[in-house]
Amino acid sequence: MKKNLFKYILLMLGGVVTFVSCTVEEGTEPGNDPEPSILVYQYAASRPNNPDNDVVLRFATNAQTQSAYYLVELTETKEANVASLGEQGYMDYVVENGVQIEGASGDSNVDVTIADLYGSYTITAVAVSGNMKTSSETVFVGLDWTDVATGTYYFDLGKNFIGVESVSTVLQVCTTNPDLYRFKDLFGTGYSMKINLIDYTSSDADGEYRFFRIPATDTPYTYGDYGEIGVRDVGYWQGNDAFVTDSGYESGMYANYNCFLCISYYISAGTLNYGYDYFVAD
Repeated sequence: MKKNLFKYILLMLGGVVTFVSCTVEEGTEPGNDPEPSILVYQYAASRPNNPDNDVVLRFATNAQTQSAYYLVELTETKEANVASLGEQGYMDYVVENGVQIEGASGDSNVDVTIADLYGSYTITAVAVSGNMKTSSETVFVGLDWTDVATGTYYFDLGKNFIGVESVSTVLQVCTTNPDLYRFKDLFGTGYSMKINLIDYTSSDADGEYRFFRIPATDTPYTYGDYGEIGVRDVGYWQGNDAFVTDSGYESGMYANYNCFLCISYYISAGTLNYGYDYFVAD
């Protein structure tokens, strides 16, 4: 009797497992989605776009999607609209006021480049199937800059590789990050060089200075048949921050905005050389 009862329980459990399995799979089998869906993926824009203010978006839709739309709004504006309209009302708002994504129907992936964004923007996408709508979003912060000093950048090391001894440039600070600066158009129009101040200071005969990092930056210059020249600090070259903070390969900014840059010029095959360039503020 116990044996038969045990078989009965197993059969009952098997029925429950089968039932649960069917429930989980509903809507996940290809072509069996219960409602439209759209996902937004964000990618850095490559040249000739400006990665500071342009963004590449990929809109991925599912089989149930009949049409899709996107709307680009300042994040604070989007939040105010959602508070006023509600989530469902805002999706209707995107469909009515946004841009229809061409080719976004059924299973699809559509790439769109959006340019000239300054500040924090939210891009909301809505998928539509009949009366059903679903949405997703992504946030992109476009960098904006304020001038802090004009001056001359001296390519003491760089002149050996780019053939330029000095250029007039503008040192700017990012409006959303007080530790992020750039030398505007240092290597030509659209080729600025960013520097990131860090919490290390020291001093020399010229006064106290604050350390900064120089992330990898491309230039329009080439080195023979070896391809494009890039720049970075020694810490990024060696993959070790201590080269900058503890080993004497630091770059620094003084209170008057004068800068010295311990910089590495490199190509894809390796480093060309490293040493110092300088910026002297007017």
